[in-house]
Amino acid sequence: MSNKYTAPDFNKKSFTCPHCNTSSQIIYFNACWRNEKSWWGIRYADAKHINVGVCQNCDNATIWIDDDYIYPDIIASEPNSDMPDTVRTLYNEAALIYNKSPRAACALLRLAVERLCNELGETGKIDTMIGNLVKKGLPTIVQKALDAVRVIGNKAVHPGQISFDVDDKSTAETLMKLLNIITERLITEPKEIDGIFDALPQSVKDSIEKRDK
Repeated sequence: MSNKYTAPDFNKKSFTCPHCNTSSQIIYFNACWRNEKSWWGIRYADAKHINVGVCQNCDNATIWIDDDYIYPDIIASEPNSDMPDTVRTLYNEAALIYNKSPRAACALLRLAVERLCNELGETGKIDTMIGNLVKKGLPTIVQKALDAVRVIGNKAVHPGQISFDVDDKSTAETLMKLLNIITERLITEPKEIDGIFDALPQSVKDSIEKRDK
């Protein structure tokens, strides 16, 4: 997985640049204008404010108007490299739009969890699939993460059912983080353990197999 991701924020001295994807110091410039008078200045009450942050690594700019992030499109932290393709496609789509439409991103991430359950051999309703994985020994902590994404994502699909604010981009960021954690626990860690075990001498593996019969 990539280094820690810090979302662009003009109140921060550094963040992950959406152009070069590195954590970099940012130098800011700001100005404002009043449409009715076509007036520009440094700061002025009741005016639109532009904040421009210039990355000191790549010299490209990020732009806000008032508190709204404008440019460029932000892609959140990259998906776990072991995330299945069907899940990664949805994750990447959510990561591309979450800054402009957190609700749509949350709905996509709920669907990503559903696809992940399919990849793990389950079918049916998402709640039933998670329940079946629990019966098969799914760790409680992973079950909590799956259900968190499922329940919060349901809010995006069926408004008014739970209290989470899916129009808050930090909610979408949290769901993406959880999906990466889920992939790490269910796919990456077992793969790494299998690789270590497979590297053991065959005689050792044979003796373990006999022990466990």
